[in-house]
Amino acid sequence: MRHINPVYKRELKQTARMKKTLVMLLVYNLLLACFGLLVFYLMFDRDGRISNRVEYSGILTLYTVMSILEFGMVLLIVPAVTAGAVAGEREKQTLDLLLSTKVSPLQIVIGKLAASISMVILLAVSSLPVLAIVFSIGGITLFDMANFLIFIIVTAIYIGSFGIFFSVCCKRVTVATVCSYSTMIVLVILLPILLYAVEFAEVFRKIGYTSFTALSRCISGKRALLLLFNPPVSFISVIKNQAGRGGNVMASIGSEGGVFYFLSKHWDIVSLLCQLLVAIVLIGISAHKLNPLAKSRKRA
Repeated sequence: MRHINPVYKRELKQTARMKKTLVMLLVYNLLLACFGLLVFYLMFDRDGRISNRVEYSGILTLYTVMSILEFGMVLLIVPAVTAGAVAGEREKQTLDLLLSTKVSPLQIVIGKLAASISMVILLAVSSLPVLAIVFSIGGITLFDMANFLIFIIVTAIYIGSFGIFFSVCCKRVTVATVCSYSTMIVLVILLPILLYAVEFAEVFRKIGYTSFTALSRCISGKRALLLLFNPPVSFISVIKNQAGRGGNVMASIGSEGGVFYFLSKHWDIVSLLCQLLVAIVLIGISAHKLNPLAKSRKRA
């Protein structure tokens, strides 16, 4: 325990002693389990009685839906909890005391980030037994479950790095939260829409009329590289490799051939590495901006 980040250790003790943590774990896993059992019943028991036929491939649909819920939890919760990590200390006027200790600004940023996303990771890990309901039929392996957990952790770090960055830059928790969610909306929603609009406009200019092929065509070419920083596309790649869902998106990207075909086959790995790189850069910038010595040098 001596080698654990002191900021993370303090935040972890505070979180573990709160009754809210226990209630959150209980309610989240109870709702997820009820949802999983309900879908399991509707897909197998009810459909078997009505049509006298059971589609065992439905277990992959159940796994996909439950994975979407896990992924949505990360997108919704992480920006809120990380945005108030440093800005909250500033509002409580305890940030100067924290900076006056022997803990470096980088340790403060990493500790705050780890403490903020630890609850989300704890929820994801605690829900693995519920996701393991798919083992009753088959189709998903332990390796797939471990791969999905790694994806959730990396995505939480990537999204949390934006929250920590705005938490350091903004003086108010509210402003930092708004900036964090705005950035997530741009990355998750507006970026694919903008790229698709540009792709569609280019196809429309070449063809001269709106066709179904132009409408159904996904983003391709060099513009698709920007989607490496889009968590939903990375999630689609993970689910495609595990459950066979979302293959059209990856096939459209790989239609360019060459390096794009390689990316379409290993999109999840490459995208997670790119997102980790962005997270490391944002953490470094946040630590530099939080360092009071850097501010005094700038004034001098």
